[in-house]
Amino acid sequence: MAAEQLFKPSGTSRDVDLGQVTSCLRRAWTTASLLEATHSLAEDSEIVRLANGWSTVQAYYVLYNATQAVLVAEGHERPEQHEQTKRQFVDMWTQRAAKLAPWDFAAAHPVVRGADVDGFLGGPGRPLDTGLHPWTAWQGQQAWDIAAKALRTTRNALVDDRLRKARERKLADRRKAWRADCEARTHLGQKARPEPKTANLTATERDVVEQRTRPVTVADYLYRLRVKANYDDITVFADGPTSDAEAAAMAADLVDLACATLLVHEVRLAARIGSKELVRVMDDVLLKSRAYTGHLSLRRDLHAGL
Repeated sequence: MAAEQLFKPSGTSRDVDLGQVTSCLRRAWTTASLLEATHSLAEDSEIVRLANGWSTVQAYYVLYNATQAVLVAEGHERPEQHEQTKRQFVDMWTQRAAKLAPWDFAAAHPVVRGADVDGFLGGPGRPLDTGLHPWTAWQGQQAWDIAAKALRTTRNALVDDRLRKARERKLADRRKAWRADCEARTHLGQKARPEPKTANLTATERDVVEQRTRPVTVADYLYRLRVKANYDDITVFADGPTSDAEAAAMAADLVDLACATLLVHEVRLAARIGSKELVRVMDDVLLKSRAYTGHLSLRRDLHAGL
C-alpha cells in the first residue's frame, strides 16, 4: 500500500512549520546515531551491559522527538511535556484504520472504542496471555503476549497513580467540608469532630477512574524504562540479562526499534510535507555532519525511491 494511503494527513490546513519539524527530526536522528554508535563500538560484554541502561533512554527520546515532528507537520502545536506527547501519540496511532504494530498496539480499558474484551487495541485478534513471567523464554507469536504484559503492567502503574490522586482529591474535599463543619459547630458551642485522615474510594469511583485512564502504548513503556534508568535502578539493565548474548540482543533490539520508529514516522511525515522535502532535509544533515549517521543514509535512499 502506498505511503499516502497508509498515512493520510490529519492536521489542520495551516502551513507546516518546517523549521520546527526539522529541529525535532535532527534531535531524533542525532539521538539515534548515538544509540547506533554505542552499540557498534561497545563490543565488550561489560560495556554493552552498562550501555543498555542509557540506550533505553535514547530509544525513548528517538520516539519522543519523532512524534513531535509528526505532530507539528500535521498541524498541531508541539507539546512541551512528556505526558502531552505520550497522550497525543495514542491519538496518532491507535484509532487509525491502517494497523502498524507495535506503534498502534495499546493497553486500555475494555470500554474504549476498538478495544477487545481484555482492553487491548491493535492486537493480533486472539486472547493475549499477560500471565507470562517476564523471564519466560518465548518465541514467534508469543512476542504479542510479552508486549501485552509490558503494556498492561505499565497501564496498571498509571491507573494506580490516578487512583492515588483521586483519593487525595477526595480527602481534600472531606477536609474542606470538615473545616466548614468546625466553624459551624464552634459557632453553636459544640465540640468539633475529628479531622479526617483518609478517604477511600468506592467501587464505583474506582471504576470511573479506571475507565478514564487513557490507553498506554510503546511510548509509555519506553518512558517507564527511561525513568527506571535515570532515577530508580539502572543496575537492572546491567545485571538483568542472564548472559552476554542476551545483553547484546537487547542492545540490537533497541537499535532496531529506534530505526523502525524513525522510518514509520518519516513515512508519515513524507505524506504531509512530501518525500522530496524530507530527503532534502536528510541530505542537509548528511552533507554537513561528519558524525556517525548509521541507518539515516539507508533510510534516505529508501525515501528517495518512494
